[in-house]
Amino acid sequence: MPIHVFVDENKSRGLLMAAARCPSGEVAVHRKALRGLLLPGQERLHFNHETDARRKQIIQVIADFHLLVDVYQADRDTWADRRRCLEAVVRDTAGMAERLVVEREESTYDHDQRTLHAACQRFKCFDLRWELMVPKLDPLLWVPDAIAWTWRRGGSWRRSVERFCQVRAL
Repeated sequence: MPIHVFVDENKSRGLLMAAARCPSGEVAVHRKALRGLLLPGQERLHFNHETDARRKQIIQVIADFHLLVDVYQADRDTWADRRRCLEAVVRDTAGMAERLVVEREESTYDHDQRTLHAACQRFKCFDLRWELMVPKLDPLLWVPDAIAWTWRRGGSWRRSVERFCQVRAL
């Protein structure tokens, strides 16, 4: 079954990218479940701004999705490391992903566009639709945000998600 891949990063202590793989047939139901977690006035979930109780609730909902999340780590947050992470995401999902959505960040927008275009050429993913999107437009971008935060936090937070995460080489 084709998948959609949703990517976000955490830039504390280097660069960590999380790429959540979602079967295309489950995208709509997972979006609905995530929107159901919004509090009045919230446009999106953002793990930095949630309480620990809400974080636990959100992680449980995400765990119930039974997704696989790839985790990519670089020691530094440089342009070269960002390129390596994005290339690895394309490499590792080539042939199975029909759509790749990366959280849009204005400061890296042009770099990310060039990198994704080149990676799709390099790995012959000519049919892969990719886009850089602000997180309020697709709730499934909230999944890699949550995973990147919990993974970077370590301890019991990481243990709460590691059963459905895998660390991938750059």
